[in-house]
Amino acid sequence: MIKYRQYQEDIVNRALYKNSLIVIPTSLGKTIVALLVCLDILLNWKKSKILILAPTRPLVFQHFELFKMNTLLSDQCVALTGKIAPEIRKTIWKSASIRVYFATPELVKNDIRDSILKKDEFYLIVFDEAQRAVKDYSYTSISKQFYKNSDHDKLPLVLGLSASPGAKEEKIKEICSNLFIEQIIAKSERDDDVLPYVFDTNIEHCSIEMNDYHKDLSALLNSMIYDNISWLINNRFIKKKKVESVYRKDLLSLGDYIKSNLDPKNMNFFLLTALKFQSLSLILLYCRDLVESQGSFALKKFLDNAKENSESKTYQELFLDSRIKEIIKILKDHDNEPPPKLEKVLSVVSQFLDLRGDIKTSEDSLRDINDVTTKQSDTDYEDKRIPTNYQKKILIFSQYRDTLEEITTFLNDNGISCKGFYGQSNKNGQKGLSQDKQLSILGDFRLGKFPVLVATSVAEEGLNIPNVDLVLFYEPVPSEIRFIQRKGRTGRFSNGKVVILISEDSIDTKYLEISKRRVNRMKSSLQNTNFTLEKYDKRTFENPDKMLESDLFFLYEKSKKYSEFVKEDNYNESTNPILDSISSNSNKKIKGLVKRLSYRHRSSNDSELSASFTRKNLEDLYEISLNLDRKKIVERVQRQIHDLLGKAGKNGLEVSYLNEVIGIDQEIIIKAIENLTKMKRTVWVNKNTIALIESIKFLPGHKYSISIEKIVMGKAIVIVNEKWYASLKHQDYFGPRALLKKGNTFNIIGEMYRSAGILHLIVKKII
Repeated sequence: MIKYRQYQEDIVNRALYKNSLIVIPTSLGKTIVALLVCLDILLNWKKSKILILAPTRPLVFQHFELFKMNTLLSDQCVALTGKIAPEIRKTIWKSASIRVYFATPELVKNDIRDSILKKDEFYLIVFDEAQRAVKDYSYTSISKQFYKNSDHDKLPLVLGLSASPGAKEEKIKEICSNLFIEQIIAKSERDDDVLPYVFDTNIEHCSIEMNDYHKDLSALLNSMIYDNISWLINNRFIKKKKVESVYRKDLLSLGDYIKSNLDPKNMNFFLLTALKFQSLSLILLYCRDLVESQGSFALKKFLDNAKENSESKTYQELFLDSRIKEIIKILKDHDNEPPPKLEKVLSVVSQFLDLRGDIKTSEDSLRDINDVTTKQSDTDYEDKRIPTNYQKKILIFSQYRDTLEEITTFLNDNGISCKGFYGQSNKNGQKGLSQDKQLSILGDFRLGKFPVLVATSVAEEGLNIPNVDLVLFYEPVPSEIRFIQRKGRTGRFSNGKVVILISEDSIDTKYLEISKRRVNRMKSSLQNTNFTLEKYDKRTFENPDKMLESDLFFLYEKSKKYSEFVKEDNYNESTNPILDSISSNSNKKIKGLVKRLSYRHRSSNDSELSASFTRKNLEDLYEISLNLDRKKIVERVQRQIHDLLGKAGKNGLEVSYLNEVIGIDQEIIIKAIENLTKMKRTVWVNKNTIALIESIKFLPGHKYSISIEKIVMGKAIVIVNEKWYASLKHQDYFGPRALLKKGNTFNIIGEMYRSAGILHLIVKKII
């Protein structure tokens, strides 16, 4: 049985049946609200389907688990991922037996585009982390596809969920417009009906003075910034008169302006010089922020990476400055000295963990925790029972993965057990954490195997992070959304504490003030926006077609059998049963089996649905999926990667970008890249980026325009630059044979030579 609070019930009653954006602070149970709305739809309209969207796969599976644990619909839910081939997804979308679908927006966007999803079957769409529905994010496209050119009687109800949609009215209006929201339902921790469930969170701002060598580094960088921006001001590229009044946004706007005025055919060297100073200014501002906000180690890593990227003319120019050489010397001299912020982290963590005595919890809080163990939570159905040997937990947030590494190493070296938690993509040569590894780390943290978790922004949004006693910001964040999400990780079931580290006279102080202002503005922005929202035609929801008592009894029996099956086989509930293993797009045997498993038909004499998932069916499907021939998939992905790299040119593409665009199992992408490398089609530009060999290879020669005049045995007669006749032998041609047809004209990189008095041409590359 789901236990819910009075304010949650009130929100549900208001959200039925009006497109709503639910804004509730982290830990107050917005996901339970969504679950209750979904159950109302499913029970009152027995043929209804629901689509629940979340930005990441881990979040998708969290919602999936929540439904399995709290409803009788475990065998009517499916989590779709890119591992399931489109042909099989089409079958699953059409299934009459599956009513609740969980997916990432990218997958749904692609399936709508490919017309394998029938939109009018859905009665409700849930957009988790709805604050993302801005600009060209997939949420925007999906909602418009559902509401565009459709019969209004078949338009779904929309439910958006967010802990913090933002402070600006313009952004909130954009979210509401993109998701067709008709009302905003917002709750704050100060509301009378919410107050009994809220604990105090003490926020402490800790100012840190930079030591002498950090001040020296900052001074050198400031002098370089002054010189570069002064040139831009003196030459009237920037209207502001003072260097300190020029911000990053000014430089970015200037860069766009310069690039839009550059003519590739007639290069303006004055504009190119301005672009150089603009690029250097941005780099130096970034370097200064690294020193002041992160520490000298961050600047050292940045400069080391910049040296590796020595092909960049901007970086070459940077390293010519004698002040950079002085900076590198200072960094080398103080290589083993921890920056003041790191020392403060150690001090705060050590003191907090050394404090004795249990955290005091009121009778209400213990009762609330007991409620939670019966499935009440935020995103969030984690096991919140207090362990027998309670251990304090600390969550440290860091903006950069390099800083995360530095913090974890420093704390572990000083006897404090901690682990890093970051995203799945590879960055700066560091391999990302797999989803399984992420879940393992969070599980160990929840069980108290180590007291400190150091995380990047991946831990801010939605993930099933255990409640912690102290949240430590290594640096302030200017975003009110991220501030609220970070803060919300503590103070859930007992009083919490937040410590924010601020380097004096740095970007930290500016970011802190910005986040404070934006948090204060958000409530008034929500109220103002609510008065201006439009109304939309959609399903009337006036004539329910309720599930019968016999239907509910059947679901109860099926749910019981499913639970026994899972328990008996020690099945991992965090995975999507079998379907997550399917990755073929051509195996007819699997497709047929999925069809048989997915479609159910009522018999004339029996209300029980036939062709249900059975243990034998699952074993058969699993066995087939394990033995799929993945060769064709890898070959297809190789072609996709080759095409993408061809468009990218000599700069190549990061592997993380390929993962995102292609949207298939990372192992397949890695295998495809390995094959392309073995075939000498691709080369690694750096630790994270690949490019086509032909894109970056320097070919000596000249650019020519050639026309094929005549084809004869073993050679072609060509006209070069409309001036000279030349002989092109087959051994001198390194291009596609299909181009060698009479009358064809194309550009090449090549060389000309004379042999026996005849002019010959070598074609090295087709342009």
